[in-house]
Amino acid sequence: MKNNQKSLKEKIQRYENKKESVKNKPENINFGIKIGLDLVSTIVVAVLIGLGIDKIFSTHPIFFIIFLLLGVISGFYSIIKSMSKLK
Repeated sequence: MKNNQKSLKEKIQRYENKKESVKNKPENINFGIKIGLDLVSTIVVAVLIGLGIDKIFSTHPIFFIIFLLLGVISGFYSIIKSMSKLK
C-alpha cells in the first residue's frame, strides 16, 4: 500500500513539474500572442475598410456592419487554421 502511495506521489510530482515547465515556455506565449493579434488585426482592418467605404458612399452603418462580420469570421477562421496546424 505504501509503495502505491509513494509511486502515486512521485507521478503527481512529475506531472506538476512537467506542467509548470510547459506552461512558461516562450513558444507557448508567442503562439498565444500570435492568435490574439490575428483576431484583433483582422477585425480592426475590416472595420476600417467598412468605415472608409461608408464615408465614400455616405452609407453610414451598412458597410461597417458587413465588414465587421467579415472581419470576425476571417479572424476566427485564421485561429482555426492555426490550431489545426498545431496538432
